[in-house]
Amino acid sequence: MTVGPADRALPVALGPGVPVQRAAALDPAGELEVARRLADDADRHAQQAERYAHQPVLLPGWTPLARALAVYTGCAAIGVLMMLGLVLGNGIGLVDGFTLGAWMCAGLPALSFFGGYLILGRWGKPVLVAGTPPRYVHVGFLVCFLLVPIAYCAYLVLIRTFR
Repeated sequence: MTVGPADRALPVALGPGVPVQRAAALDPAGELEVARRLADDADRHAQQAERYAHQPVLLPGWTPLARALAVYTGCAAIGVLMMLGLVLGNGIGLVDGFTLGAWMCAGLPALSFFGGYLILGRWGKPVLVAGTPPRYVHVGFLVCFLLVPIAYCAYLVLIRTFR
């Protein structure tokens, strides 16, 4: 058994985008240019990956305040839909007035607020961040604890207007 260069040969192609192995370098200047271009591409992709890592997963192009407003408003809208379900349950006798008032004034706004707070904490922060990004707690509290009762008042006005 002979051990020589033929036994230690590497494969011709290592994969897509990887240069093939040649028996001898034909043009050293050309090879250096190819290596420089590949290094520039690697640098460009690394910078792009770092730029993406500094953006949050949820609404990446938005400012933190706009993202927080959108999340808290969406959670409050879900609370309003749940409130309308409670109002319908009150209309057919499944939910009494005290329970409806308690959920409308405290329960659903609190659930909406904490839901938005948790969503911003999970998907509203970038992967690479020093510290914690702002969640705008005061804005979320105002949005959630005002939007659900105001929607209930608007519902009452709407129903009494068209009766």
